[in-house]
Amino acid sequence: MEKLKKSFNQFLNSALPIAALVLLIFIPLYPKFPALDVPGTYVKIRVDDFLVAAALFLTLLKFLIDRQKATRLGINRAIILYWVVGGISLLGAIFSLQLVFPQLAILHFLRRIEYMGLFFLGFFAVREKKEFNVFLNGLFLATFLVFIYGLGQKFFGWPVVSTMNEEFSKGMLLRLDVWVRISSTFAGHYDLAAFLSLVLPLILASLIKSRSRTKQVFLGFLYLFAYYLLLNTVSRVSFVAYLIAIFCLLLFLNKKWLIIPVVGLSLLGMLFSEDITQRFAATIKVETPRLVARLEKTFDFLSPQGSSRTSLFSTPTPSPTPALTPLPAPLTPVLKITPGGSRPTPTPLLSEEEFWEAQKSVELGVERSGGIRFDYEWPRALNHFKKSPLLGTGFSSLGLATDNDYLRALGETGLLGLLSFLLIFLEELKLILEKGRKSWQAQAASASTLAMLANACFIDVFEASKVAYIFWLLLGLTVGYLNYEKSS
Repeated sequence: MEKLKKSFNQFLNSALPIAALVLLIFIPLYPKFPALDVPGTYVKIRVDDFLVAAALFLTLLKFLIDRQKATRLGINRAIILYWVVGGISLLGAIFSLQLVFPQLAILHFLRRIEYMGLFFLGFFAVREKKEFNVFLNGLFLATFLVFIYGLGQKFFGWPVVSTMNEEFSKGMLLRLDVWVRISSTFAGHYDLAAFLSLVLPLILASLIKSRSRTKQVFLGFLYLFAYYLLLNTVSRVSFVAYLIAIFCLLLFLNKKWLIIPVVGLSLLGMLFSEDITQRFAATIKVETPRLVARLEKTFDFLSPQGSSRTSLFSTPTPSPTPALTPLPAPLTPVLKITPGGSRPTPTPLLSEEEFWEAQKSVELGVERSGGIRFDYEWPRALNHFKKSPLLGTGFSSLGLATDNDYLRALGETGLLGLLSFLLIFLEELKLILEKGRKSWQAQAASASTLAMLANACFIDVFEASKVAYIFWLLLGLTVGYLNYEKSS
């Protein structure tokens, strides 16, 4: 029996690294084609779910065999603690508050376990220190192919599979005009942008530390390709997250002399992207005055007795899916997404009158984007937190989007859920300070974590399946790498 157990453990030790490498390549590249419907929602079960489930089954077996190793580190225990708190919150939401559909709440809870479970796959997958770079190379290969497909979408009409609405999520093959934001193999441009802000620090760190001239050339071009793709997503949040991550990475690596050229050139490159510069300009013009007013109104929420003023955090009146007023054409000609058919012809250059009309449309789009977050989604999350401060109102109670992962955790799982979630990253910081000060791999991973945390301020990035899969798997690989160093 002991011999059989040892042989099976050896099989798992060989299978888990292969599974991790396959997922690092497959998940970014495979479009979100639906396989099975989930009743009560337009979220679909996809092929990657089956692959992840198989990998998690092997991981669970390894966990049972090597429980002591799996629970030795604080970050591993913090993830399990978050699941426990989430499970208690789920039970309270179903049997006490009764504010959720049980099957939908359970699905949301299981999805989080599915995403975060890949941490343990990565943790067990690292058998030798040099294998970590093999995993990074697999991810870089996938990133290069994501770039190639993105170019195909922009210039050659290659199809995209989107989940931006219920109809698209059925697996429709859509074509984007050359002016539309690129999403490549991802379900939307925000997902792609978050993925790129996560990967770019890893590419830059590998470029700086590589001693191979050939690899340096490849990584240098890959960095430029990924940066170009990030600009074409026109995502303000992920671009800022990228800048934060790169700045911190160069500090971690003690390459302060590179901060001005790298960050400066990144900002200069942004100026050549008309779309993203206009959206940043519109954000400053439109949102700054409104932000001051919102900050003043937050005192209404913090005050135990409330206030006589009209509070931003009063119960919202819009329906769960607010009707949005169609906008006029944006500054850069954007043609609608159309299923199939030939690629449309770009609109001619705009006249001066059309230019200023389009400028107003950009500002209107920014105002609408901010209004959905600040005037509906975020107040809704805070209202749910007020109903159940400790454990929240349960997974799925806030709908599909909150556009802020911290407020989402606060509303769905309460203060205990948010604190247990943040504890994971505090434990990561503690581990890196203890064992990762001299490891560029750990420093690059910590910069990628900062990019994720920054994205989470305005995007539900930890619920975006492709991005979440990659992040938790990379984090597990990093912790496994550091733990290997400790035990060697």
